[in-house]
Amino acid sequence: MIAVVDTFAQADSTKKIKAPKHYFTPTLFSDFYTTPERNLYRKHLNPFKLTEDARISNHLKTYQYSQLEGGFYFPILTKDYERANGTTANFHLLVTGSYLMAMPRFSGIGDHNLLKACAGLRGIYNTGKKGIWFFDATPFMNTDLSSSSTTTYRWGSVVLYDYMANPKLSFRVGFIRTFVLGNRYHLPYLGVRIGQLNRSYVSIQFPRSITYSFPMGRIMRGSIYAKPMGGIFNMANSDTIYYKNPNEKTIFYGRYEMNYGFRIDMNFNKHFSLFVATGFTGIKHLAFYSNEDNVNQKFRLNPFYNDVFKSSGFANFGFTLRIGKAKSIYNNYNMYEVFNLNSTIGIGDNNNNSSGNGNIPNELKKKSEANLKIKDVQDLIEAQDLY
Repeated sequence: MIAVVDTFAQADSTKKIKAPKHYFTPTLFSDFYTTPERNLYRKHLNPFKLTEDARISNHLKTYQYSQLEGGFYFPILTKDYERANGTTANFHLLVTGSYLMAMPRFSGIGDHNLLKACAGLRGIYNTGKKGIWFFDATPFMNTDLSSSSTTTYRWGSVVLYDYMANPKLSFRVGFIRTFVLGNRYHLPYLGVRIGQLNRSYVSIQFPRSITYSFPMGRIMRGSIYAKPMGGIFNMANSDTIYYKNPNEKTIFYGRYEMNYGFRIDMNFNKHFSLFVATGFTGIKHLAFYSNEDNVNQKFRLNPFYNDVFKSSGFANFGFTLRIGKAKSIYNNYNMYEVFNLNSTIGIGDNNNNSSGNGNIPNELKKKSEANLKIKDVQDLIEAQDLY
């Protein structure tokens, strides 16, 4: 009789599988956004009686805006808490960072490249039941790269509670300090989502966005959205935009746009995603602020110039790279909500949602066992990671 040695069993008995420590993986993202040039010049019958806004508009002549954004987040602490009722609570602490290069272009003055860079911490506590707590602190610096004397520091923050009544319905309430609306605001955060995150859903998140999101096959997801984009940036007064005091070295450039767009996310695998978006900006607001006029302003800043002009189109595209393996979240709707919170409230108070929701798999129509394709089985195994 010939003895048969089970080599596979022996190999499996000695192999040690190192399980992932975190639900989040180190993630990098980048995107580019641009709008076309608009005319600011104002014609007047009497050029000697120009208003202050008209004088500055004629000095600037035209306006075009582009920005390049990049960032990251990675977990430094993940802690699971097993409850007596069989549910699992968890806490996630993330280090976050981002940069945004704002490139406003005015044909009447020189070019300014305005840098906003931030580093912060983000904490998310999932109770394992119906509640999720979210905290984000984002200190950042602003500077005009054309002048070394224009740097100042600001901070944004978000604190909110997410109540998920069931996988198809959640509510959010909290507080946000933000510059996205082109000024310094302290606002309540109010949100509601109807529909499952891995299917089609409607999400209304004030003051962040209104979104209708839907799957477009196994790897693609479409969304129709309306959201504000903007910020406040330091700019050198080298072109004497603030002509009341030519000796003031730094002024603040503020912008605010309301985007109405269509976006497609392509999640090729758990490591790499792309998105493209286009649409129009229904409101475009431009403002300048001086230190001199806002020394005692603790909340909303007062502009010495502001202009609102007609809508135009925009283009936005970017990518996300996720590194390494993570704990499985397959069919874990609490963790789907955690990942959606993290992506909805973008890194760096830029409201750009660049990283997307690639961690949440699309759920399509049920397939019979006979029609289940090999590729789908592979993706299912990959999503669960066999842990």
